[in-house]
Amino acid sequence: LVTELKGDFSEEKIISVNLTNLGKKLFKLKLKSNFIDSLSPSIIKSGIWQKEQFRRYDVSINVPKIYTAKRHFVNQARDYIKQIWLDLGFKEMKGPLLDTSFWNFDSLFVPQDHPARDLQDTFFIKGIGKLPDKALVKRVKETHENGWTTNSEGWKYKWSEEEAKKLVLRTHTTILSAKTIASLKKEDLPCKFFSVGKCFRNEAIDWKHSFEFNQVEGIVIDENVNFKHLLGYLKEYYKK
Repeated sequence: LVTELKGDFSEEKIISVNLTNLGKKLFKLKLKSNFIDSLSPSIIKSGIWQKEQFRRYDVSINVPKIYTAKRHFVNQARDYIKQIWLDLGFKEMKGPLLDTSFWNFDSLFVPQDHPARDLQDTFFIKGIGKLPDKALVKRVKETHENGWTTNSEGWKYKWSEEEAKKLVLRTHTTILSAKTIASLKKEDLPCKFFSVGKCFRNEAIDWKHSFEFNQVEGIVIDENVNFKHLLGYLKEYYKK
């Protein structure tokens, strides 16, 4: 019985409910309704659970997925950045976080006495790494010592192979560019690559600085590209 008041008058509606045939059958069975749905500390302490029955659940039935956590905003940003480069036709470069000083410094023409290679700036790890093929090592060595075929005079010092073998947590992702370029063949050209990855520097930690950060970079290897192409890629990247 539902009563509704409307101004000075009241209006009554009578609603009747009937059991369906299935409901009538279930009613005759006189099913027990006081099942335990979930355990609680009070139920366990009182010992009620030993006398009552637990509600049955079908563990094989499909249920909606519940995601109780969210991805970290830095990982979200990294994935978003990756998709931009992929949309521009770039391929992703990947590599280990720990590598040799040869790839991290020497291959990029960083002299072995450069301040960036000091302990206060870089994380060196105990042990020594393996250098690439001798031909590449020789070219890098000669470039440092006398310029090789670059028409420069190099750094004019005796290059140390032992220094190049030192293991270091990569200080930039340009190490990936160096390794990628070194592995390319003529039939691979033209090509373009990108990387989004963690780097490590021995920085003083405060509210806005950490010893690790993410670096983004891209390289295009093509004899027909020029400065306008670079501006075009950067403009499109930041527009997205």
